[in-house]
Amino acid sequence: MEVVVKRIDPQGRILLPKEIREKLGEEVILVDLGDRVEILPRRKWDLTRFFDTVEVEELKEWEELKKELWER
Repeated sequence: MEVVVKRIDPQGRILLPKEIREKLGEEVILVDLGDRVEILPRRKWDLTRFFDTVEVEELKEWEELKKELWER
């Protein structure tokens, strides 16, 4: 782990070192934890890995299925 001290400019910007920017990517998520802020990488989810993972026994009418799901 490396500790780097940076100043915040009048517009609220902080310059991150190149190595950190390369790890984080072009978009980040800022998490305000009260006494500190965490910067997390924003990753795109690969939803194709979930394809064909759900099996359905029989196809029901939409209204019947919706009613069954709400009752759970």
